[in-house]
Amino acid sequence: MHFSTLFFLRNEELENTNILEIEEIFSKRFCYNCGETKPKYLYWCDWFAIGGRWGDLLNASEGKRCASTWSNDYKKDQEGRYAICNVSDLTQPIDENLIYAIATKSKIYRKSGEWQDGAICDKAKFDKLLSDINGKKVKGVIAIIDCHD
Repeated sequence: MHFSTLFFLRNEELENTNILEIEEIFSKRFCYNCGETKPKYLYWCDWFAIGGRWGDLLNASEGKRCASTWSNDYKKDQEGRYAICNVSDLTQPIDENLIYAIATKSKIYRKSGEWQDGAICDKAKFDKLLSDINGKKVKGVIAIIDCHD
């Protein structure tokens, strides 16, 4: 199953962050890489890619694109559509229906379901984080992660 996770890096800036750093942070904390590693916080996925199927989900004035995959190759050059951006550069709110969970550096919040593998199912916290991001009330970098498990 593939699912989208919005990864929020509070107080980071896109100019000082690269794709490999984001991959490393997410991997060490949440991905067990098909059994090759033991994540610090929880086993959220066995494989992931920044962007992936949702590589054009973030509407922003600036951002970074990621290597295209079979499912989004035709979208790779869409202006204003990115996989990674500063919260401050968002030009449209992120649709909650397109996000399965929101991850921070230490926790993952799901909007529904039961507690699973350490993910906190807390609709109020999910809604607050997404509202703060969409309202640009927080500073940081966001990345769409295509997760598989």
